[in-house]
Amino acid sequence: MAPIEKDIETTLFNESEYITQSKKYELQDTTESSELIKSKVRVQHHGEVFTPKWMVKKMIAEPSIQEKLHDLHATFLEPSAGEGAFLKEILHQKLNFVSSISNKSTWQSNALWALMSIYGIELLQDNLFRARSAMLEIVINHYQAFMQKELGKKTNFYKSAKYVIKTNIVQGDTLKYTTNDGNLIELSHWWPEDKRVRREVFTYKSLFNNSDKNDRTAELGQLSLFDDLVENKPKEYSTCDVMKVYKEEIK
Repeated sequence: MAPIEKDIETTLFNESEYITQSKKYELQDTTESSELIKSKVRVQHHGEVFTPKWMVKKMIAEPSIQEKLHDLHATFLEPSAGEGAFLKEILHQKLNFVSSISNKSTWQSNALWALMSIYGIELLQDNLFRARSAMLEIVINHYQAFMQKELGKKTNFYKSAKYVIKTNIVQGDTLKYTTNDGNLIELSHWWPEDKRVRREVFTYKSLFNNSDKNDRTAELGQLSLFDDLVENKPKEYSTCDVMKVYKEEIK
């Protein structure tokens, strides 16, 4: 397998190309790759097979999932994110809900809350960067379609959205609970406090109780919901304005 270039994250997605010069911005559907596998080597080494879009939509169409998609704070975790097939569709549908309940003064904060509720873990770095980039594209598209104006890269909303995506969509091996560096996979819960947010970091392993920690089948499944988090979080951040979450500081 060829090594992944260090700058792939910056080259995969060119924001200036995505933000059009048209005065009218239209909402676009999520994109789909026509390939279910990248190579036989990746299938053999990592079991990598992508889920087709029609199957993603069918699974997410389940009434119990649709109910959660209409809740800003209901959480979704994709433990084998790939290039983000499930993450993209979940975000797309959640932002559709945001647009249905928001006005121009509340859309951005509601969109960030929706984004904070979506988590993904991916083993391979190239897939990870593509998933993050695709999610950012969706955020930009929804913002521009709703606001009917270009989203600037220097705005608080853009910086916060990019920060949340990078924080919530992480690299790791869910079978080992660890990252490539050997550290435990860390995720963050974003606690709403009025119009502010408080971030608490916890480990992926902590989502499983003692009886489940050695049961690898507990981690399988394309889509998971989690609500209850255990005690003893390793990090806690100061409460901050949700629109300036990228400026948050550790206590």
